[in-house]
Amino acid sequence: MKIVIAYFVGAFFMIVAGWILAIMSGWNLPYEILRGGLFWMKANPWKDVIIAACLLALGILPFLRPRSQRTESTFLIPSRLGEVRMSEPAMKDIIVRSAQSLPGILRVQPSLRQREDGLEVLVYAQLNPEFIIPETTEQLQVKIREDLELYTGIKVVEVKVLVRSLEPARQLRVR
Repeated sequence: MKIVIAYFVGAFFMIVAGWILAIMSGWNLPYEILRGGLFWMKANPWKDVIIAACLLALGILPFLRPRSQRTESTFLIPSRLGEVRMSEPAMKDIIVRSAQSLPGILRVQPSLRQREDGLEVLVYAQLNPEFIIPETTEQLQVKIREDLELYTGIKVVEVKVLVRSLEPARQLRVR
């Protein structure tokens, strides 16, 4: 709804700007239409009141609607005693810790998507090129699936890994 209103407001301002540019360039037609509209408004005051009231109501309407606050994405964890939910950042922390416990994984950036049959995990990874990529990514997939299912009880349907970059491990310099 906000996007639609923004497009209408943007279109309105573009039309007004074009109208002003047309008048400023010496084109008389927009000026004559504006002048004729003003004379019509002066001759029909009751219609003007109705039009002004409608435009005012449409202008105020977006401000009167309650704004929905963005709620943090959560995932339902199975429990016999009641509802337990886990936030997306907490789930991502589990994934990052799982990944960093493996050799060859330098950095990961997880993304989660809830599906009907379970959880889909997409991991953007930065790997050390000294490790064999297919073996390392398979270990990463298994480790993430096992840890998420162990710690949360949520079924992991799929773990996708996208290797974004390969970077050799940096050696720390000691002074």
